[in-house]
Amino acid sequence: MSGNSSLIVFQRAEPQRLRQEALKAVPADEHDELGLKLGAGANHPRAWVGPPFVYDMIGGMQFQLLMDLGLREHHRFLDVGCGSLRLGRFALMYLLRGRYFGVEPNREILNAGVKMHFGADMADSQVIAAKAPTFTHNTDFDFSFTTGPVDYIFAQSIASHTGIDLTHRLLSSIAGAMHEESIAMVTYIRCDDPRKSNTEDGWFYPECVTYTDSKFGEMARDHELNAYRTVWPMSNIRPDGLITSQHPTILTKSEWKPSLGQRMSAALFEGVQKIN
Repeated sequence: MSGNSSLIVFQRAEPQRLRQEALKAVPADEHDELGLKLGAGANHPRAWVGPPFVYDMIGGMQFQLLMDLGLREHHRFLDVGCGSLRLGRFALMYLLRGRYFGVEPNREILNAGVKMHFGADMADSQVIAAKAPTFTHNTDFDFSFTTGPVDYIFAQSIASHTGIDLTHRLLSSIAGAMHEESIAMVTYIRCDDPRKSNTEDGWFYPECVTYTDSKFGEMARDHELNAYRTVWPMSNIRPDGLITSQHPTILTKSEWKPSLGQRMSAALFEGVQKIN
């Protein structure tokens, strides 16, 4: 694994063009159903978790990353802030029964996601009955409901809203849910300038906070976690250096080594750099 970040070829994801592409490709009578004209954070199952016009892409890329890192159907997976199952719809269908664990404080959004993806409410969904996922709605990062360590964890766009105190709580809970070979992925909005790195406590939503890699790596080290910066996916770096695509940072308890599953997929993680 090298520290070469020159693999970032495309500097901008051009979100407006992606929105226009979606509006053009999808029939007009489906725009409202898919929330394509709504902004991120709107009260719609696809918009609540981020830009609705890339809902499909972000969920797919998250699942692709899990597969590239060696996720197998027998693994136990914790989805932190699972929302409307943007990632969960893929993971649920892939994993064996009882292997998916989701944390989502917003019960309404989660149930709307189940209905949107699986055609019925939580209580009536045949998919939910067959796959037997476990959900919790707590807001204090209590992952004890997994009743034991999990193999993979994804916390997408959580640390982009957590102040120092809550980021430490999140990292502590993640560490507590891991075994020595577990892999966690946490995204946050990066900045290069230490003066722009957040120093305040609290929860910031819909506002966002930024952290330098060194600051996030320092917080991860406080919880005995190794932190590895990735350049995946390669998109959306603003001219001022702010990486708004929230590239996942990989957290491990022991030194990160390719698993058998990752070696099977032949996934290459060039440009990865340890940040603590």
